[in-house]
Amino acid sequence: MKYVVEVKNISKIIKGKEVLKNINFSIEEGKVVGLIGPNGSGKSTLLKIMTGLYKPTTGDTFYNGISLKENYEKAIENVGCIIENPTFYKDLTGKENLEIFKSMFKDIDENIVKEIVKIVNIEKSLGKKFKTYSLGMKERLGLAGALLNSPRVLILDEPTNGLDPLGLKELRSFIKGLKFTTTIISSHLLSEIENLCDEVIFIKSGEIIDRKILKNQTNKKYVDFEVDDYSKAKLLLSNMAVGENLKIYATDEEISDINKELVNNNIKVYRIYETSNNLEDEYFNKLKEGNND
Repeated sequence: MKYVVEVKNISKIIKGKEVLKNINFSIEEGKVVGLIGPNGSGKSTLLKIMTGLYKPTTGDTFYNGISLKENYEKAIENVGCIIENPTFYKDLTGKENLEIFKSMFKDIDENIVKEIVKIVNIEKSLGKKFKTYSLGMKERLGLAGALLNSPRVLILDEPTNGLDPLGLKELRSFIKGLKFTTTIISSHLLSEIENLCDEVIFIKSGEIIDRKILKNQTNKKYVDFEVDDYSKAKLLLSNMAVGENLKIYATDEEISDINKELVNNNIKVYRIYETSNNLEDEYFNKLKEGNND
């Protein structure tokens, strides 16, 4: 299995506070992964570390097996990103700002620039000064800048800010059309995350507390097993269980086999029930578990 993005043992201490705690995950090529969690959970800090804007206290990020820490330029050359609000020269036009972005890369064809401008729908605004742009237009120009180098990995921190419903629809269609680009997107709009992403990573108080597959192209589903001995059951099913509870992602046939295996190992199964696949419900349930940020 080919992992385009690998985050290994990332921790970050800021002013004596550990804002990220041993973050680990890998992402396959072409996947769209959402990063969700409450304000202050560490999402933006993690994305800044993944793009080299912050240095981690421990750990490293790898793009196509190349270490960001040891070979920054090589690792980051195929990564495009928008972190927080896009920064441009306010007294220059959109076109002039894109020209500056273009100069940062080698051999960017002008036809590619024109195509990207068309895709993000800012053709009519390129001659206007950046300071006159609405928030939505700024996001579109930022997205154009992030795409100039035809990135294999696209990292977007709250790219939906300021976009109207049409803009959201266009952004969703655009990202879905990036067949060979691996995309990581942070957003508070859970409905958009659910429509857009293949899976999501829940982060809370600087830790990953769960990871959930959204795009189910099989007949698998999430079920919870209610048993008398959770420790023994989790040890038995360690390669299948998700998170801290005995949640299993499996087909009906696999669920039946798991039930038999538990019983054969003298574990009483009291109940098996399908869990909610609604992202918003699950998100708020996660926030209720323990103290929030």
